Amino acid sequence: MAEQDFGEDMVHHAKDPAGLHLCAFSGDEIVGAVAAYMYEPGAPELADLGLPEVDGLSVQIGKRVESATHRGALLTEQLGTSMMLQVCESLRPDRLFLTLRGAHRGLAERYARRGFVRHADVSSGGEAVTVMTTEGRAAMEEFYITHRSLARRTPDNAPRIPVPSLVRFLAHGERDPLLARSLLEAENVYLEPMALEDELPRLRAQSRLMIAEQRPRLEATPFPSPPASLLDIGTGPGDHLAALAKEAPFSGYRVGGVEPSLQLLARARSAHPELAVRCGSAYATGEPDASHDVVTASFLFIHLRNPDLALLEIWRVLKPGGLLYVVDVNDGSFRGPGVIRRAVDAHAHHYPGDRTILTDLPRRAEEFGFALEHRFTTTVRNTGCSEPAVKEDEILLERHHAWGLLSFIRSQKVTEDMFRQAEKHYFRTECEISVDFETHVYRKPAPRHSR
Repeated sequence: MAEQDFGEDMVHHAKDPAGLHLCAFSGDEIVGAVAAYMYEPGAPELADLGLPEVDGLSVQIGKRVESATHRGALLTEQLGTSMMLQVCESLRPDRLFLTLRGAHRGLAERYARRGFVRHADVSSGGEAVTVMTTEGRAAMEEFYITHRSLARRTPDNAPRIPVPSLVRFLAHGERDPLLARSLLEAENVYLEPMALEDELPRLRAQSRLMIAEQRPRLEATPFPSPPASLLDIGTGPGDHLAALAKEAPFSGYRVGGVEPSLQLLARARSAHPELAVRCGSAYATGEPDASHDVVTASFLFIHLRNPDLALLEIWRVLKPGGLLYVVDVNDGSFRGPGVIRRAVDAHAHHYPGDRTILTDLPRRAEEFGFALEHRFTTTVRNTGCSEPAVKEDEILLERHHAWGLLSFIRSQKVTEDMFRQAEKHYFRTECEISVDFETHVYRKPAPRHSR
């Protein structure tokens, strides 16, 4: 800080005790750091910087500094990217801003490339201060997408820094109120871009197919003996849960589910009155602590903006020794022609959820205390006949049915043209495509009893 001539107000920021500080250590020494400071609407510091009022939270990114001995390792670049990404995911601010003191043209241009816009030049203590911001729903969404993409990249000529979960840090530090639960609960990134009536037939067909694929997976999993309780999160229209409840491993179980969409909830209750399904989300199930032996999540995690908050909630409702059973697709495994691959990748880039989350889920789950016990992979190919063929670790679909698996790409306007080009190539050629579905089984360890 002395080398960079930080003023006393930056060295000892007034909001440091309540701020978030992400630091990189080498041994016991801090060699890189970045901070975030939260301001509620009406905070006088915002007016001092010429920032107009917004309805929600404003977050200042600051005190980005690294030791001279560690420059070139991209420490603060990775720390800053992760801090801004996790702040967007977990706090859902209406505005991010930063201040640059003195002449920092190169730094200002770097932040401009990250989505910050020069807002104003003000004077503080006789020193020129440049204020840069990003705000508004569209700008914040683009900012989030950009930083998520940056966080996924492998740094050039530098080691990747494992960054801990902000959700876990806030929850365990008794700062849970900072988490934007209500905003996340009100969001449904899966249903917002599509017509429900068009999606329901696909969901029913998917349910029939997946229960056949899942049967050997279920038999290979050591579920708790009945009587026991199963909670399904993201039940949707209820077809999959109804089929799951009839499988042998869950005989004698009390089976229920939660679903945030009132439309899907009404359909589940109407079509499957035997199921106890009620309104609830992955972030707030409304279930008591340690109340379930098994939690199932089928095609849920890819549609979550904040998987860590869901893991925190699942940990809370699972009994010690209970199982989390996850089934989802991993778009990172897609294999096929470049024109189709680019359409899949473009959708993954712009989609608010994460269709490659299964690659990272074991690491995230381990941080929350879960132990991965089983990981199964089933490859879906377009080389089948008229009727789907479910084999060991493989599903063969007829070409038209297989293409239906990629229909989600056209749900985003930004990828509509790419989808049409990919579809044209697909049906004009005899190309093969495939993608992997994965089943993960995690256990919440039971506490060890000392004698």
